[in-house]
Amino acid sequence: MKKIFTSVIALAFTSFGFAQSIHIYEGGVDVTGSTVYDTARGYNFSTQSMDLTVLELELHNTTSNSVSYKVNRTILSGTLPMASQLYFCTGVQCYSPNPAITWTPGGAPSTIAANSTLPSGPGTYGISAHYDDSLATEDVVVLYRVYNTAVAGDTAFVTVRYVGINVGIEENTSLAGGTVSAAYPNPSASFTSIKYDMNQYAQKGKIVFYDMLGKKVKEIELTEKQGIAKVDVSEFNSGIYFYSFIVNDRAIATKKLVVSSK
Repeated sequence: MKKIFTSVIALAFTSFGFAQSIHIYEGGVDVTGSTVYDTARGYNFSTQSMDLTVLELELHNTTSNSVSYKVNRTILSGTLPMASQLYFCTGVQCYSPNPAITWTPGGAPSTIAANSTLPSGPGTYGISAHYDDSLATEDVVVLYRVYNTAVAGDTAFVTVRYVGINVGIEENTSLAGGTVSAAYPNPSASFTSIKYDMNQYAQKGKIVFYDMLGKKVKEIELTEKQGIAKVDVSEFNSGIYFYSFIVNDRAIATKKLVVSSK
């Protein structure tokens, strides 16, 4: 396997009345709540084989108590090529590839000791995120969530965008994008507003909401290129949610929403 080169675009990350036990680091940088780009993928013509990539993330327990945690993996956008494999390792366990859109491995949670970091030695992992592919022509965007199994709402996330080769893709598709604001008010018990702006290359857009385990709970189609989406969250249970701004089937940004008690 080869070391991939990444660049990080930080997103605002705010605590809403609870302490966040675990932070996610990559290359010495806190990437909690950020998007990390993998821009060095594809078919290796010299070896005539698939290009295997691995993104090594550290988990830092910032508290004086040990934390039992699980990792949920959700594919926000893109389709995995037939020959590809998407999988990860955490704690002392590596899990088999799983093509499900959202997936949380079963079994007992992993544990990270008080004021410590994973990996902590040979055979241990923070999140070792693998994507083994061949000639992937489209982006695949994956959200990894690390959540404390004992404390509701204590969760951290990072988004990984695997950039496709774009063979045969029209330029206006590859350049499609835009911006999306943080939800306001946040927390909210009834309605929240999200301002969005799609650029000139965008042909369609939507905002998709997921619960903390990656289950899609709401989807809003955007009929205008700019505007404010007013979202009724009164049907949601109290807790932590994530929403992704998706343009031309690509996840542009992912942010956090807290739904408060009714």
